[in-house]
Amino acid sequence: MLIGQITDTHIVQADTDEELYVDNNGRLATAVAMINDESPAVSAVLATGDLTNWGHPSEYEQLAELVEPLAAPLLPIGGNHDDRTLLRETFPHMAWAETEHASWVHDLDGVRIIGLDSTIPGESGAAFDESRDAWLREVLAGTDAATPIVLAMHHPPFVTGITWMDQSGFDGLDRLTTTLADPELKRVDRIVCGHFHRPMTSTIAGITAQVGLSTVQHVDLDLQPKAPIKLVLDPPGYQIHRLSNVDSDFSMVSHTRYLETGNDGFFPFWADADTA
Repeated sequence: MLIGQITDTHIVQADTDEELYVDNNGRLATAVAMINDESPAVSAVLATGDLTNWGHPSEYEQLAELVEPLAAPLLPIGGNHDDRTLLRETFPHMAWAETEHASWVHDLDGVRIIGLDSTIPGESGAAFDESRDAWLREVLAGTDAATPIVLAMHHPPFVTGITWMDQSGFDGLDRLTTTLADPELKRVDRIVCGHFHRPMTSTIAGITAQVGLSTVQHVDLDLQPKAPIKLVLDPPGYQIHRLSNVDSDFSMVSHTRYLETGNDGFFPFWADADTA
């Protein structure tokens, strides 16, 4: 099974005069068209937060219009630039949790995908409080032992070393680590996130956690402790996650598809003509 992941699309209203550096809306339209052309086809598309730029109703209207052509179901999670109420209203097909936080559970072809709302309204940082802890524990406890779990959230649950982004913080990270490491609960197999606009990988409680590739501008890679706020126009893209589960041996391999490089695949001269 293939699952797509888009993140940090930062959709804006059509007539904005805001300085964006790139065409945010056009980039998402390109990604949607390319995802639809993926072969084999993806079974769903995760959208891991900051889907709109300022959480305005007009931006959600634009977002809904841009993702409407997707051939696969969209599984959206809010980011710190999003509005929980408008997100729920824009995507009523989701099985939103009956909680203040906009989390959900979606079962897809034998894999359980958990969308965990890590946002704090009005703030850029993350939170995993007692309410979210109780909800996640209940979901994990109710998951069959043989069912693989992918946990999707906006904020990465690790310190990245990009100081000006890390400083927004993750309140309750120790609590999340404890829950994910609890031997009495079904173990999460992979965590996918957004927020940092650039791909990176780490672990939490021994679980691989990775950040997806934004479709807009990226955070510059500067690991100096006092590095200034800086962006970079690296190639945008999205992820394709290949999931397999043979004899209870779950595997998830993540690939990056770049947008707007102007390059198509080609057959090298040394390839066997029959296999090419």
